[in-house]
Amino acid sequence: MMKKLFTSIILAVLAVVGYAQTNPNRMLVTDKAGATKGFVVDRIDSVSFATVEGRVAADVEYLGIYSGSTGDSVGVKITRTPQCVGYKITCMSKVRASSLSTDEAVANYLDNSDSEIMFQDYVNGRLSNLGFNLRPNADYVIFTVGYDQYQIPCDVVRVDFRTPKKELAGDCSIQYTIDEVTTSDITISFTPASGVAGYAAILFPAGTAEDNLAQMGPMFGLETMGDYARFFGFNNNGPATNTWTNNSPGTDYEIYVQAWDENNTDADIMIIPVTTKKIGGEGVAQIEITPGEFSGSAETGYYQIVTYTPNDQTSLHRDMLIDKNAYEKEWNEDKIMEYLKTDIPEDPYWNQYGVDVAYWNVSPNTSYIAFSIGKNINDEWGPLARLDITTPDAPAAQKKYSAPVMKRGLVKNAVTGNNTVPMQMLYKALKAAKGKMTISEK
Repeated sequence: MMKKLFTSIILAVLAVVGYAQTNPNRMLVTDKAGATKGFVVDRIDSVSFATVEGRVAADVEYLGIYSGSTGDSVGVKITRTPQCVGYKITCMSKVRASSLSTDEAVANYLDNSDSEIMFQDYVNGRLSNLGFNLRPNADYVIFTVGYDQYQIPCDVVRVDFRTPKKELAGDCSIQYTIDEVTTSDITISFTPASGVAGYAAILFPAGTAEDNLAQMGPMFGLETMGDYARFFGFNNNGPATNTWTNNSPGTDYEIYVQAWDENNTDADIMIIPVTTKKIGGEGVAQIEITPGEFSGSAETGYYQIVTYTPNDQTSLHRDMLIDKNAYEKEWNEDKIMEYLKTDIPEDPYWNQYGVDVAYWNVSPNTSYIAFSIGKNINDEWGPLARLDITTPDAPAAQKKYSAPVMKRGLVKNAVTGNNTVPMQMLYKALKAAKGKMTISEK
């Protein structure tokens, strides 16, 4: 990494010399995390090479949580490597730490923080002034970054830990009954025990809860799944019934239920698995494809409506539109079928249930092919449906619109080239720590 950095510096200096006629007077160095450091060329005296052997790190061992009159502190043992002159340290929730996905990002975060550089090891240290209260039974992360003799932030160390549970004030259990499950709706009744001061429940597609927390938690200051359920979910403090509507047929879901006591201490979260009923039958799943309106303008873009209509045996279907030239160069029906049969869980519009009236981004006077394939209630795929479509010429005179004229707010992208997985995510047509932690020996 050091060699690459100096190579970049030398190349930048050579660029300054080689293209002096353009009068560049700044040298910019950008690291892998995207952080840029700039220099005034006239102030650069020299560029030097150096070698530092081995790790430059402050290794951390988690020792426990300690409470005091001034707040909680985290017990740590910190041991610097021989090459580590100093280090910075921080502690944060695991959810917040998930936004720092690389060592480079962590190093930049700590290097630019208000934290002071520490220059000693600790056998029984206490990390305090965290800037937040530690939650019981919650996940946190300690990060350190080591500095060498050139004050360069080097190796990152990460230690994960979970805080101890706190005793609940009473019985905080929740009894529930699954009253009804249809192809789209899930109805559940909840009965809290006497010690429950409140509870919240939220539904996720199975296996996606943690990803949702990692994505949304940092934006809304949510540290735990219980926080997420309280913020976005159904809340109550007594017997109640809730119905989650507009879910996908034949799909596994998980309902997370978080209860808390009179002291606002969270109980263990409860997960209720539920699967919606399937639609369709045991016969052959078949799809009918029909073309619709072509419209739009040069200013806003053009779209072609294509309707995909499944028969009554179809449980789900998947649809696409591809440029005919791209198809003939790099695709064939076997590859189309392989692609359409591939699950894409990150795309909420990939699985279609019922009639799909799709709006596709297209170009005028261009040939496309619409494909669709469905499967029945036994997960048996039916035949591939195909329809060739050629869009008309653009109108000779086009009215200017202040916004795209769309009959719904989402437009799909047609596949235009390369035998790679085309983008299936839809887009909207109308819009596209402060404070210093301290550490002391105990």
